[in-house]
Amino acid sequence: MTEVFKILETYKTQYKNPITLDKGEIVKLGEEETEEKWKGWIWADNGINGGWVPIQILEISEDNKEAKVLEYYTAKELDVDKDDEILKIKSLNGWTWARKIISNDEGWIPDEIIG
Repeated sequence: MTEVFKILETYKTQYKNPITLDKGEIVKLGEEETEEKWKGWIWADNGINGGWVPIQILEISEDNKEAKVLEYYTAKELDVDKDDEILKIKSLNGWTWARKIISNDEGWIPDEIIG
């Protein structure tokens, strides 16, 4: 049985136009996140828009300027309110891909708001 978690505080989407990447796509790389709790994310741009991408899904070039995407990815975040119930699908680098039980919407939320 999948465990249900409660949201400790409201979280609203920070990026209204999230980057979405297909496997095999080449992206230009920007700065890597330096804040300890968010390590493992890097800014990537696919020529349409930019967003934070987990380093684990990238094959980074020798010059660290671009990368090949190894799996489908979207930076879509999930709006949640305090006491909403969610299912964790995947956790990575301080964030969780979750499904909100009441609506079945999915997206990323920070681990620190999950009870």
